[in-house]
Amino acid sequence: MQKQFSRFCILAVMCFLSVGAFATHIVGGELNYKYLGGNKYEIRVTIFRDACVGQVGFDDPASLGVFDVNNNLVLQKLMSARDSGNVPPIIYDPCTDVPVFFCYKYCHYIDTVTLPPLAGGYQLVYQRCCRNQNILNLINPQNVGATYTAFIPGPEVVAVNSNPIFQHPIPPFVCVNKPFTFDNSAIDPDGDSLVYELFTPFDGASAAAPMPQPPNNPPYVTVPWQSPYSTANMLGGVALTVNSSTGLVSATPNTLGYFVVGLKVKEYRAGVLLSETRRDYQIIVKDCPSVVVAAAQAPQAICGTTNVSFTNNSTGSGGLGFNWYFGDPSTNADTSHVTSPTYTYPGTGTYTVTLVAYVASKPQCNDTVHTTVAISNAFKGAFTFTPVPCSENMVEFHGSVQAPPGTTPLWQWNFGDNGTDTIQDPMHHYTGQGTYIITLVTYIPNSLGCYDTLQAQTINVITNPELYIPNTFTPNNDGFNDVFRVRGPAFGVFYFAVYNRWGQMMFETQDPSQGWDGMFNGKPCDPGVFGYYIKARCSENSDEIFKKGNVTLVR
Repeated sequence: MQKQFSRFCILAVMCFLSVGAFATHIVGGELNYKYLGGNKYEIRVTIFRDACVGQVGFDDPASLGVFDVNNNLVLQKLMSARDSGNVPPIIYDPCTDVPVFFCYKYCHYIDTVTLPPLAGGYQLVYQRCCRNQNILNLINPQNVGATYTAFIPGPEVVAVNSNPIFQHPIPPFVCVNKPFTFDNSAIDPDGDSLVYELFTPFDGASAAAPMPQPPNNPPYVTVPWQSPYSTANMLGGVALTVNSSTGLVSATPNTLGYFVVGLKVKEYRAGVLLSETRRDYQIIVKDCPSVVVAAAQAPQAICGTTNVSFTNNSTGSGGLGFNWYFGDPSTNADTSHVTSPTYTYPGTGTYTVTLVAYVASKPQCNDTVHTTVAISNAFKGAFTFTPVPCSENMVEFHGSVQAPPGTTPLWQWNFGDNGTDTIQDPMHHYTGQGTYIITLVTYIPNSLGCYDTLQAQTINVITNPELYIPNTFTPNNDGFNDVFRVRGPAFGVFYFAVYNRWGQMMFETQDPSQGWDGMFNGKPCDPGVFGYYIKARCSENSDEIFKKGNVTLVR
């Protein structure tokens, strides 16, 4: 793993250099002091750098500047590196897999200085440039340095003091769109009262003089936040906050990238502020793979069978186990531990299926997913059509289907004249006279057996808007002119009747598609002349069309 880490970092550095990137590497730091007695203090400076994209190593030596209350340099201490190493890829979430490759490194500088009591106290300072250029919450981050400070109060405030020490490292990365918390609490060697706050980190050395020895004199300006980020909102999303009493930090970032955060702890003795310990750190917000992600797949609908097969798409660490609950209310035995099981339901209906994926070693990381299956005895489509009255051959279609409850079928119409549509109830305009075969395909996506094709209905279209009433018909069952029928546009209101010479009604209808077949009371009528009577309207409120005349029945 160490060799893989080294190769990764070398490759990342080469890629970074190949695009002419600016010399950057500073990730964060902290500065602590501990009183040893006899005016001696142990100074500990901890610096973090990004070895994947940084072009320079740790300072050796590192220059510590000691300034008085008037910002004058009192002492420069060149501190040698005591130890360094890789920052472990810590993530404060037991249910998230830790990334394999990670290139943050740390370095500790530890030395002692003798500082006699001084009114106003001492300011301890270490400076460096520069930060990584891909930081999102700073303006021109590649030109922004870092300053790490600590304050030793003067004898007029307190005789001796050691500043607080944070107990836990800041996580180098957190997960996007996922709440996180970590313990940012500190301990104080003197038992002082501690209060936690956010703060805006300090800018530091410049690109022209990235490693000043000694550090530049105070005071120091703060880093420039890039809008919309600020001290109150360093990461975006649900803003980073810290509990002032416990030091517990929480946030839910919503943007991938690199961000600078500032956290500090103040120490009070008898209500008097003595000093602060600040930590300035770069956090990476990234997508995080979960230890367990449950995912189940089944047909959205099942038609004609009650036997359902389920696909398990769960992902996660090795050793995944599964508990299936098939939602069958007729039994308590509707469970399985098979990866991708099959279950036979007692009948039609809608069932809610639950899959629990787990790793036995991390029971708190179980993940649950629900899916629904709808089962029907059959899937059967149908359609009707109705000419729109007096509409120049516009026809209205209506599709229907017997389908599992809660499902949404799709529709594919072919109107027989190269016209198509994909809605349930379309309207279609025919431009040519003729007989057209209508085809309807209806189906449910991601289903089993839920598909039907209809091609049994035809529609006759007559483009002539005038009424055509034949004067002769021959009901001899030869397939030609066997029925006396009015042909013409569709009407909303229609009445057609036929009478014999004595005024007796032989036939009547209100359906424009129906005609007289020459029969009366089940018997064929003798040849002869018969009268007809027609009334029609496009709608109830339109003008009436009235026709009457004679037709000859020939046998």
